[in-house]
Amino acid sequence: MANLGYIQVVRRCNQACRFCSNPVNERELTLAQAKRLVDRYQKAGYAGLILTGGEPTLYEPLPALIAYAARAGMPCRLITNAQRTAEPAYLDKLLAAGLTHLHVSVHSHLKAVQDSLAGNPGSLANIVRTLARLGRRSARVDINQTICAQNAGHVHQTARWLCARFPYLRHFSWTYLDPLVERVAQDPGTIPTLRSTKRSLLLAMRFLDRSGRTFRLEKVPLCYMGEFSHCSTETRAIVRKEKRAVEFLDDRKRYQESLWRYGKGPACGRCSLTAICAGLWDMGGAYDPAELVAQSADPRPIMRRIIAANL
Repeated sequence: MANLGYIQVVRRCNQACRFCSNPVNERELTLAQAKRLVDRYQKAGYAGLILTGGEPTLYEPLPALIAYAARAGMPCRLITNAQRTAEPAYLDKLLAAGLTHLHVSVHSHLKAVQDSLAGNPGSLANIVRTLARLGRRSARVDINQTICAQNAGHVHQTARWLCARFPYLRHFSWTYLDPLVERVAQDPGTIPTLRSTKRSLLLAMRFLDRSGRTFRLEKVPLCYMGEFSHCSTETRAIVRKEKRAVEFLDDRKRYQESLWRYGKGPACGRCSLTAICAGLWDMGGAYDPAELVAQSADPRPIMRRIIAANL
């Protein structure tokens, strides 16, 4: 992960995901405001931008913003639920503006689960249409999945289904659900446990690794990553001393992550990997520190692998 700036361009959405970490409000950047943020990140030496929301495809100046950033040497990635991009003309407009990298959010390959979690009965069908069209274009496409109680047991099956149907997919990003948001507080049944996800995550990672694909995990402590500690987003950032800045369209305004540290439980004090592990998100709240398990592996090979991959 290079140093990337995250910009929320709009906070409206065409879905109502049960665990959304950025609930809807009416705030939206003007194109002039968005361009100033592009300029600021460009001057600060960032490698590129990730445009998000809400749902960024509802931001009408999006093609103009992508084109402006491309001219400034700041390639844009787009995190999207792939609903509006199911419209061929609109997707082509984004690609023509200079978009070359999309992160498509998928909750599940099971229609009932996907559509229920998204609050949108046509969600999976639109994702399939978007991915099918992107498979015929040159843009890079990654899959983003938030791990929740409803998909925790079949993460590996979703990865297999997507790769079988869209073999061009090369990278997956998983993140544990963020319970510190209003939407989850209203629906706590979406919160998973670490143990409920461990088997499926390991099967998914091993499948992708065997097939030559790559993946990253966020908010997952290293004791639940098996032989793939080098694929932790936070561990890679800790070892490489990377940072991430997010421009929010809410009271958080601007947030910069550079320490990459969450909570540490009693097991962490006995763990050989604690120096390169962020720990447990919302420890003692939604997530139980009793699930943490001290490790005895040598951290140096993990660190060397991360550093070598950055060359």
